[in-house]
Amino acid sequence: MKKTLLVGTIALLAMSMTACVGGLVGSTEEKLAYFEGLERETLARLVKEQPKTEAELAQVVGYAVIEKKVVKVPMIGAGGGAGVVVEKASGKKSYLRVPQLQFGLGWGGRAEKVILIFQDLEKLRDLANGTWKAGIEAEAAAKAGNVGAAGGGGTGDLMKEGFTTYVLTDAGVSATATIAVLRAQPYSID
Repeated sequence: MKKTLLVGTIALLAMSMTACVGGLVGSTEEKLAYFEGLERETLARLVKEQPKTEAELAQVVGYAVIEKKVVKVPMIGAGGGAGVVVEKASGKKSYLRVPQLQFGLGWGGRAEKVILIFQDLEKLRDLANGTWKAGIEAEAAAKAGNVGAAGGGGTGDLMKEGFTTYVLTDAGVSATATIAVLRAQPYSID
């Protein structure tokens, strides 16, 4: 009974969080404004915090900027988000809805922005068309007011995989060791 209640609570929280993510609600103009702001502000913050990424962004085939929120209690976590994929050569933008489910030890809630910088055009297009990404993650984040720190890691050398990943934590507290299943789903802003 307790396990069923816990799973139901997590599912309800995840649906609520996903519904509240910007870019998924409002008029077409409001959605476009959200995604343009998300892209511009996130990339500016990334370059400010990691100056080497400015040169990296100038040389890649494209990138994705995703905002997501996650709630985690022991053994299960869920959340969601939205993002934009940009193919630099053509200027084409694709939009994503990103639900997430996690299994493993940990607790907390957080909002974060994930930036994927692609060196491989095929992998960029695969993401834009909707692909599964699964891996083992270990991360820790804490922030109170304007003071905070975050760290994280994933599996393998991502440069060999055709992309690099950066995570910017906005707020929340989290300490997890999980197996995350993340599905990027194409999303129409019309």
